[in-house]
Amino acid sequence: MTLEQYNEAVKAIFAEQQSIAQSTAQLALAGAANPTSPEFGALMAKQWSLIQQMAKLNTEMMMGVMSPKS
Repeated sequence: MTLEQYNEAVKAIFAEQQSIAQSTAQLALAGAANPTSPEFGALMAKQWSLIQQMAKLNTEMMMGVMSPKS
């Protein structure tokens, strides 16, 4: 993975997180940002997935830095 590929992937994840934040704010204003709300649950599951993707990207990037491909 190149630094450019990493940066593009991170930008995409951050854009998705921004979308989740906006949707969560709308749910909060409607009083529906709670664990019993299916929409809120789906947003939190998507957020968790993005966190896992980011951790994987960071690991791949660090491994590439520590042991560059020949």
